[in-house]
Amino acid sequence: MAQKTPGAASYRQNICPSEKMLFAKVAEDFSKQKLTLLNCDWKQSAKIIQMSRVNERLSNILIRDQQNTPFPKPIQIGDYWVSVNKNSQPIITCYRFPFTYNFREELVIAQDIQDGKRLPVTLPCLKHTPFYFLRLLFHDEAITKYGYDECGFQEAEYLGAEQLAFKYEYTGSWGGSYQEIMGDIFLTPPELFEACSEYGRLFYIYDCKGHMSCSFEMIPVGESVLVFPHSYRTRRNFSEPVKVYFQQNANVSIWGVDKICNPAAEHVILYHNPGIMRLKFPNASVATGCILGGLDSIPYVSCEGLHKKQNHILISENTFDLAFALNLAVAMKRQGVPVVRFMKMEAANRCETDYNWDGIMYPATQLSDMQIQKITPAELRLLAESNGVQIPENFVNYFEQVY
Repeated sequence: MAQKTPGAASYRQNICPSEKMLFAKVAEDFSKQKLTLLNCDWKQSAKIIQMSRVNERLSNILIRDQQNTPFPKPIQIGDYWVSVNKNSQPIITCYRFPFTYNFREELVIAQDIQDGKRLPVTLPCLKHTPFYFLRLLFHDEAITKYGYDECGFQEAEYLGAEQLAFKYEYTGSWGGSYQEIMGDIFLTPPELFEACSEYGRLFYIYDCKGHMSCSFEMIPVGESVLVFPHSYRTRRNFSEPVKVYFQQNANVSIWGVDKICNPAAEHVILYHNPGIMRLKFPNASVATGCILGGLDSIPYVSCEGLHKKQNHILISENTFDLAFALNLAVAMKRQGVPVVRFMKMEAANRCETDYNWDGIMYPATQLSDMQIQKITPAELRLLAESNGVQIPENFVNYFEQVY
């Protein structure tokens, strides 16, 4: 018999009062709507975010060495020697990711030739990436003229970034805290860039007090949607190399927490797809929340506002939904959230569509005529096991011995 998690019994304490609105009513109001699920590619998004982490570290090494030496020498990155051009004039420019990028000519790139001499070189491929320093590592080795994917990157860059991230012990793309990556930087106010976004738009997450806690972008790419933390970051006084870097937060806020914290909200429906935020319920008794970043974000998710609510994690029978629900439920219990339940989409009509979200068209799948029902933790576990989904540690202890 599984060992009981310490404190598991206490999760029955401080549970919300008896429901004013029954779950059957919540399910009925939910099923009457059309749920548009954006084709979010969390894996591809995480790969690109990881590239930015590694690129930032490589850049900071260069900046630190150039600043701390009276007569700075070039440092070697891959097959090239890189130094900062002290005579360059700072230019305030808006940078857009990931499809256009105008890197200022502040770096001097040289390559070894005979007799220990170095010859300055120009590398056109570096003008088409936000991760300039990372690409320097692989240019001669593996970057080919026709090897770019639809995001503008090559397989060597993804693999190289993954290897370096493992070496540096970076975990998480949306959440975490790595001071050696951050360096001496400041954020340009996001409102300066909101009107300049060419491929997506900024969305804001507000905390329980109505203050903006973070922002993110959703960018359609082919048949998928990439989702990133706010990516515009500049250097001090615009006097150092400018690079795209994805803002990182120690905790991942739930999108919609400002509505969840409304005292009138009794039921909260949680899901990983931004489309959940477009549902409209007849009154404020039901709020929705989205956890961005996929499975990668769950260890860092903040459960602010959930402790006095009737919380329902939405699932379908696909393996990603099952893994997400299991792991999110355990994370919520670890943070002392007393009520964590599950609601399952039994059936729905599906239709591929392009969804207009405030002027941007996103590839999506629209669900209608949905059948929603409760599913117990034991039923969820059996469903996950039958689909080959790993059951996270302590799930049984937190749930099946409590409910």
